Amino acid sequence: MKPLLIVKVGSTHPHIAQALGDFEHWIIDGLGEAGLPVKVVDPRQGMALPACGDVAGAIVTGSHSMVTDREPWSEHTAEWLRGAVAAELPILGICYGHQLLAHALGGEVDYHPGGIEL
Repeated sequence: MKPLLIVKVGSTHPHIAQALGDFEHWIIDGLGEAGLPVKVVDPRQGMALPACGDVAGAIVTGSHSMVTDREPWSEHTAEWLRGAVAAELPILGICYGHQLLAHALGGEVDYHPGGIEL
């Protein structure tokens, strides 16, 4: 069975991670008893993203980074996401993840003129 890929593009605050785990743990916990194997890749750490055919789907986590900063790891991940969409791989983007997916597919991601939304 192919694993579900979690693309870890950020981490929660250390005190929250210590008490509740980090973003990938929340996602794994949310999967419950699905029985899917899970693979976590952190492109910020230089970890290579797998070939799309090697995973069942992908979830891109949130991050405290900004898509508009166009960091090299983020742009590389956006390029991978374009290929994943073309390969019809199921993808879920959470917060930063959905913004990066929009950017990868030609959407506009920018600062909110009214300030941050929480």
